[in-house]
Amino acid sequence: MKEEQRDLYSLIINQLVYDGFLNEAIKISESTMIPCPLKNEATNKLLSIYQSATSTPGGRSNFTSMDLDEDAGSQVGSGGTSNISNSGKNLIDDIINSKDSLDLDDLNQQNSSESSNKVQPTVSFLTKFITTHKNACRCAKFSWDGKYVATGSSDTSIKLLDVNKMRNYNQTKNETTEDSAPSRPVIRTFYDHTQPINDLDFHPSAPILSSASKDGTIRFYDYKSSLKRSFKYIQDSHSIRTINFHPCGDMILAGTDHNMIRLYNVNTFQSFTARKVNEHHHAAINQVRFSLDGGIFASCSKDNTIKIWDANNFQLINTFNAPHSNKEPTTVQISRNQKYLLSCGRDSMVKLWEITSGRLIYSINTGVNQSGGQNKNRISATFNYTEDFIITNDEQPSVCVVYNSRTREQVQKLSGHNNTVRYIAASPVENALMTCSLDHRGRFWTEDTLTLQQQSSSLPTTTITTKEE
Repeated sequence: MKEEQRDLYSLIINQLVYDGFLNEAIKISESTMIPCPLKNEATNKLLSIYQSATSTPGGRSNFTSMDLDEDAGSQVGSGGTSNISNSGKNLIDDIINSKDSLDLDDLNQQNSSESSNKVQPTVSFLTKFITTHKNACRCAKFSWDGKYVATGSSDTSIKLLDVNKMRNYNQTKNETTEDSAPSRPVIRTFYDHTQPINDLDFHPSAPILSSASKDGTIRFYDYKSSLKRSFKYIQDSHSIRTINFHPCGDMILAGTDHNMIRLYNVNTFQSFTARKVNEHHHAAINQVRFSLDGGIFASCSKDNTIKIWDANNFQLINTFNAPHSNKEPTTVQISRNQKYLLSCGRDSMVKLWEITSGRLIYSINTGVNQSGGQNKNRISATFNYTEDFIITNDEQPSVCVVYNSRTREQVQKLSGHNNTVRYIAASPVENALMTCSLDHRGRFWTEDTLTLQQQSSSLPTTTITTKEE
């Protein structure tokens, strides 16, 4: 559904509630997935617009024709996903084009020349804000525009935080106190699940946050309203382990304790799965992630495989068998240019793959699981927004490490948590991170520009010189 259509239906729903037609408003809200306001929050803006329009000379309306095409989302089972809305597409294009994406072909060309002077990218993160749950902080997600980040916990709560307020926050409070700071970076806390939160995702264009839980539901929240509960939900018979919106916003992938990946239409809640039974995973799904343009998606499972799928027809493209030495892969991420797949697994390795050929490009041994016995928690790895760096777990469970994605050199260790780091989320628009830990805390990290300036002024320029063998 286009943004103009959402605005129109929102006006209609508000007007119906304002005029007392609550049942009719709820029906439209459920059909369009647009939140229905409370009676005391509804507005009669639609009537005001109409009165203003009809008060022009001659009584003619100033309404311009609005493109109200039928829902562009043809069912996946019939051969296609939805078109991306203009606002969503512009945002996605901005993310794709904001920086050069990871391309190791360029690096190989440089290394094949007699010499190459290349100043390596550098980064330094510092903690700017700490949010505290009542139990383990299990997952986090940044919004597509980078303005918000949400954290989910074993205590069943979800916190929504304002990134700009956290960035400008002076972390002078004691870490054991609550988040009741004057600047109020925590702008909303949602309570609607009955069991721990497993995953979160933001709608690409609408103010909607989605959550997945062990209670078998996917819930949808309007984070611009004052409501603390979801306005709509999907009920499944299995624990929902992972979710991811398609860039069009009309579809959402879901991986559960069941071996079949679901693709839901978020307007009708109609569910789709791959037709060929032999193409499915054979165990619970650990993670599903779309590419930025929505053309393909990746999945990883407890059956120790990674699969690449065509999102347009839900057909399998490739299967990576035992990519992590017969240990389950825990996270997957497709690079912006769709050339590479970043994965990590319980073998303690972070690996970069070429998607088309399935070739392993390199691996990084994090050391996780090699000290202190078996680690029962998922290992997490993610690119930063420029894909110049990979952030993942360290052999010290409470520490994260930043690696150069081209040279695999360690850039920085991120210390501060008091227990195992379970999840790492990166902003799509800037060098900002949210790390989630079993110490109940989510730590917001942003770029330490002062340190970088001091380093650049005191250190000589770093160059890499390579010779042709």
